Formats: sequence, structure tokens, C-alpha cells
Amino acid sequence: MSLENIRQSAIEQARAIYGISETPQVVISPYRFNPLGAHVDHQGGSVLARTLDQYTILVYWPNPESRCINLTTDPHWSHTSTQFEPGYVNKNTDNWIRYAQASAASINQQQELKTGITGYVTGTLVGAGLSSSASVVLAYLYALASCNSLALTDKLAIELSRQVENNHLGLNNGIQDQMSIVLGKSGAMSELNMSTVSVKYINDPPDTRDISWVICYSGFDRELLGSSYNTRVAECQQAAIALDPDASILGDLNRKPFDDNLTRALAHLAPPLARRAQHYFTETQRVEHGAQAWADGRWKLFGELMNASCHSSINYYECGSEPLIALHEIARQTPGVYGSRFGGGGYGGCLIMLVQAQDAQTIADSVLAQYLSRYLDRKTARSFVAQTENGVRIT
Repeated sequence: MSLENIRQSAIEQARAIYGISETPQVVISPYRFNPLGAHVDHQGGSVLARTLDQYTILVYWPNPESRCINLTTDPHWSHTSTQFEPGYVNKNTDNWIRYAQASAASINQQQELKTGITGYVTGTLVGAGLSSSASVVLAYLYALASCNSLALTDKLAIELSRQVENNHLGLNNGIQDQMSIVLGKSGAMSELNMSTVSVKYINDPPDTRDISWVICYSGFDRELLGSSYNTRVAECQQAAIALDPDASILGDLNRKPFDDNLTRALAHLAPPLARRAQHYFTETQRVEHGAQAWADGRWKLFGELMNASCHSSINYYECGSEPLIALHEIARQTPGVYGSRFGGGGYGGCLIMLVQAQDAQTIADSVLAQYLSRYLDRKTARSFVAQTENGVRIT
């Protein structure tokens, strides 16, 4: 289904729910994936990112006489509607409601919200490890900002989204998800600098038509709050302090000794911390090499870097659920796949594959069929050929 059809369907659904005839505003907030830069953003490492044609769609009208926020969503959630005022966050309710409440609380601390919204929110592939959570948070932020005359710059949107996850939801992640979605650009790979909150666009070379991105969703939702995600972040920080008491994250360290002789530089660390640091320093190198490989159109090398990233995530960062590891192994044995790595941090979600364009749909079908032969109960698993998109916007 085209984006315009998705948008129109959401508008019709919203009008059917609320009976409002006035023309609504619509936030289109795409999902994202990061082919390189796994688990380094919270340590200040750069990542490569793309936005894709899966979305959060938020159809809304301002409530000029009320601060109240009224929202409805799809029937697969246990609660399909909510009503609240900014400031209250119930951490024991459905994710979509928590994210809405946390978004309102975050933006209300920046500027008191005087105008609420009435809206309908839907997502095309929720919980698949493609940052649907950051996508929906940004949708709420953009809608509330627009109704309250708040100038939402790129950096402010990224910062408020970070506050939602770090301060209100208790997740110690970095900012790659929101940066990827806010700064996404169709036809380019985004090289995101976490330290300066800036982007360098690497335009797709002419022969990009020879490759495609295939996404295979495992059928296992990605929910970081119930995983070992925060533990891994803490271990990276402990490794940084052990290497230099003045450091707080691994990105604070001078990289040269680690690039010159990583084994020697990490020799005195406890084994788990050494593995976390090894992943960080090798992954930041892969991002640099990957950026150049993408600019040069060296797809085989880029795919090899993706495979190496996934291997490091499994063996050194020590994440990766059994189903996602199975998907990665299936992809490695499938002709026409240059490389693959996890989406969703390896804690459920999907596998991202760089493949030969001429065989993209065949590869998508084959990988999914082989996966489902092992996981017969994963009825929601799916695969598709992804197209690139621009960043979040209001239409």
C-alpha cells in the first residue's frame, strides 16, 4: 500500500471515530534501520542510518479550549483509547499510551502545553525493531508542538525524544533512533555524529539500483525495557571508567591506543567489560569503513562489514535472541545476500539484509520460508523489500 493510501485510510478511520469533518493535520513519522553502528550510540559512537517506508501515522485536530489529549489506536492493543492531561505518566499501561503520556510530559517541561489534541495513531509494523517507539514519540512531539506554537528544531526534537526514553521511561539508550528519523533523507545514507548531534549525508552512488534492502521480521516483538539493554549500557560505562577514571563513556577515550593494539589496550579489563569495549572500538571502525564503502558502491565490502557487526554483537556485546541468530545464519547461507545484521538490538525484532536487487523478492520469500519452517508459531513474521524515505514531517 502506498504512503498516500495509508495516510488516507488513517484519516478516514479518525473521522469515523470522532465524527469531525474539519481537515486534520497528519504526522508522517517513518521507521529507521542502522546497517552499521550497533550499540555504540549510547557511548558517543557514530552510526550509519536510513529511514524506510514503514510508518507511524498520527491524524489529529487541536483542542483549543482544553489541554486534554484524546487518542485512539488500533484494536490489537488491550486499551484502544486514552484521555489525559500533560504531566501524568502511567508506566503500567500499554506502550502506545505510555509513550504518549511521556511525550506530553517531556514537551510540557519545555513549554507549558495549553492546547491538547484529539487524534488517531497507527503503525505499520509496531515492535519490529525498526524504532517504532521513537517514531511514535516523535509523532506525538511534532503534533503537540504544532498546536502550541513551539518551534521544534531538529535538535530540540531529538533532545525531547531522548528525555522521553531516558527520563520518563527509564531506558538508558542513546539518540541514534530519533536522530535517524528526524534527519532521514531519501536517496542518501546518513552518517550520524552522536557527540555533535549532526549528520553527514552520503548520497547513494549511481549503481545503488543494483542493491536492495530486505527486512525480515521475526514475529518476536522488540521491547528493550524488559531486556538486558540497560545492563549492557552500564557495562560499557564501567569499561570506560576502568580504562580512564576521567571518562564516563567509551567515546571519551582516545581511540589511537585501541586502534593500534586493541588486545593489549584491553588486557587488564575483566573479561565481560573487555568484550563490551572490543565491540565498541571495532564497531566504530566498521562505521568509518562502511561510510567509505557506501560512497564507493562497494556492496560486497559493505555486506561483509554488516556480517562482522552482527558477529561482534553476538560474541562481544553478547546480545541476540535465538530466533534472530537463526535468521542471520539463514541469510548468510542464501545466495544474493551481501550481508545482514540485527534490528531491535538483537532483543527481538528483525533482520536487515543488503541484497542483490534483481533477486530481492526471491530472497525475501526464501529467508522467511526457511525461518518459518523452524518457528511455526510465528504467524506475524513477514519479510519485504524496503524503500528509502525522508524524515518525520507534518502534512
